[in-house]
Amino acid sequence: MQILIEEHDKVLVVKLSGHLGHASVDELTKVFDEKLGQNKSNFIVDLSDLQYISSAGLRCLLQASSKVDKLSGKIILCALQPEVKQIFDVSGFTSLFPVYETLPKALRHI
Repeated sequence: MQILIEEHDKVLVVKLSGHLGHASVDELTKVFDEKLGQNKSNFIVDLSDLQYISSAGLRCLLQASSKVDKLSGKIILCALQPEVKQIFDVSGFTSLFPVYETLPKALRHI
């Protein structure tokens, strides 16, 4: 998995590509923890290049959301590929996170 971080005003866009599974969740957790430690609390997770997410990846996002909520921040997801969206739908995660079709739409709503 690759992680690219861009800042748009006070929002951090975390772009994930590849596979988010057991082997890569520690890296993503570290990114969230590091940015939260820098008082960043609004994130858009761009999943346009993510091909697969495991239950460990879902758990990682849920844990990050819990930490962000404590700082009155927000995590928004955008651009889910059909296979990834199906995993989010089946697991009920689309009801836990705001989901937008594109990054520009997500940026307008955060």
